[in-house]
Amino acid sequence: MLDELGLLLKAVPCDADTPRYRRAILEENVLHKSSASNREKTFKFLRRLYALDPKVCLFREMCRLSRLATEDIRLLYGLLALAREPILRNCLDMVLRVPVGESLGRTDFEAWIRQHAPGQYAESMYVSFSHNLYASFFQMGYLGNSVGKSRVRMRPRTGISSMTYAAFLDWLCGKTGMALLQGSYSHALDLGPSEHLALIKAAGRQGLMRVAYSGGVLEVGFPGFLTDEEARLIA
Repeated sequence: MLDELGLLLKAVPCDADTPRYRRAILEENVLHKSSASNREKTFKFLRRLYALDPKVCLFREMCRLSRLATEDIRLLYGLLALAREPILRNCLDMVLRVPVGESLGRTDFEAWIRQHAPGQYAESMYVSFSHNLYASFFQMGYLGNSVGKSRVRMRPRTGISSMTYAAFLDWLCGKTGMALLQGSYSHALDLGPSEHLALIKAAGRQGLMRVAYSGGVLEVGFPGFLTDEEARLIA
C-alpha cells in the first residue's frame, strides 16, 4: 500500500481533512481502482494504516517530512505504518535479526506469524498474513532481489527525513539523549551508531530538529512538531 499512499499524497494536499482524502479515493478515483467496492476497501485500509488525518500528529509530521524526503520516502511511509500496526512492528524484530545479504522468504514470515499468534487464525489467514508481511517489508526496502522463492535481506534506504521521523516517534515514546539511538523506530533504520549520529547532526544543522551534541552527550527537541494541546497531553 506504500505506492497507493504516495499517489494519494501527490493528488491531495497534506493538510487536507479525512473527507477530502475519502473523496479523492472514492469519487475522483486517484488510485485507479476498478470498482467502487475496491475503492472503499482501499480507503478503509489506508485510513486504518496511515490515519489520513492532519489532526493525528504521526500522519501530519510524516507528511511534512515527506516533502524533504528523496530516496528514503518509502521507509518514511513505512515508519508510520510500523507505528500504527503492531503486527508489522513486532515482525520487524524478526526481519532485523536476519543478516544483510542472507535470504528471507514468504515461508519465514508464515513461520513467524504462526509462532507469534498460535491458534488464533484459520490456516488460510496465516498464509494471507505471510504474503502481506513479505510484501510490506519488500516495499519498505528491507528485502531486495528475488533468489528463488526468497529475497535478499537489505538495509533500507535511510535519509535525514526518515531518521528525523524515527527520532520523533522514539521521543514520543519517552526516549531521550543517546538512548534515542536505541529506540524501536530508530533501530528500524538499521544504521550503525556513527552513521546514525551523523544524520542526527545533519538534521540539526538543517533545522529539522533541535540537536546539541558534546562530549558524548546528546540533547534533542522537536519544536513545532506538536500542537499546544498535543504537548500538554504528553507532558
